[in-house]
Amino acid sequence: MGVFRVEVQAVGAHGCERHLKDSEVVIGCERHNCVDCITREYIRRLKRANSSIDIALLTHWPGTEQEVNDNLLTGVRMGNF
Repeated sequence: MGVFRVEVQAVGAHGCERHLKDSEVVIGCERHNCVDCITREYIRRLKRANSSIDIALLTHWPGTEQEVNDNLLTGVRMGNF
């Protein structure tokens, strides 16, 4: 057993629950085609498989002034859409 990292950079169809503001908890919309919810479910499945997860962030518009981060472990959104 050892450390592993999963990185995905994608474009389009992201930003579930955009009405939620900085420091609010994002639960998700649970639509089958929502990439944010698909990503949240992937993290939940890793946890159910007994993976120890240190960091799980969904970053919208990385490296820009509009950057918004959803912490997929705590559910807390950092930033505003």
